[in-house]
Amino acid sequence: MLTPASQSHGILKLREALRGMRHVLRISGNSINDTLSSDVLPSPAADLASIALRKSNRLAKRVDSAASRLGKKALGVTNQTIPSLQSFAGQKDGGLAFSVSFYAGTQTVLKQLNAEGMFVSELNACKAFKQADMPEDADAAAAAKLIIDLHEANVLTGLAYGPARIPQSLIEPVTLFAVVLWLQSNRSETEDEAALSAAIDISIAISVDIGKAFLSRDQTALAALFSEFIRHV
Repeated sequence: MLTPASQSHGILKLREALRGMRHVLRISGNSINDTLSSDVLPSPAADLASIALRKSNRLAKRVDSAASRLGKKALGVTNQTIPSLQSFAGQKDGGLAFSVSFYAGTQTVLKQLNAEGMFVSELNACKAFKQADMPEDADAAAAAKLIIDLHEANVLTGLAYGPARIPQSLIEPVTLFAVVLWLQSNRSETEDEAALSAAIDISIAISVDIGKAFLSRDQTALAALFSEFIRHV
């Protein structure tokens, strides 16, 4: 018989598979669209490609909807407390809870950066959090280690579709920093969205400093940035 934990992990894997399918469909759709816009296809081929693009987009939306329905409730995540690094560390299966909030936060950050198109692995985020062995009194140093662990777990892969607000090389470090900065903040439920928005703005403003520390894997420098800017979120 499956335990609740194994059932939750099974749901997480299914969500990951559905999102992977959606990602491939979207990439395929964008490739077709790029070809059509280049005016290199003869009329019959362009018409067929246009039909394929529309069908691909519709299928991607259905897959997206299916993945979304396997939501927080199915994974045993509740809204009784505001998501935070400390609350995740205190849960029996905090990796699952972390991965749900991490995925949601990352999607928002990528959208604000105009960097949609990258694949976010909820499953790898769960594994990275478990391996990080986050203490219940998680501080800036623990947060700095976590974003390095998330990078090494390949939670973000691929490239942005269009021109992002920051250089491509900074998208991953800024995204990880912004989400983890948000998760460290002391906020109420009504302040949650504003806190994430503030974390994104701050991370963009200090993107060069984040990138330098991230490139050299300087956890001390990253922790110093977390300590300095958490008060502004």
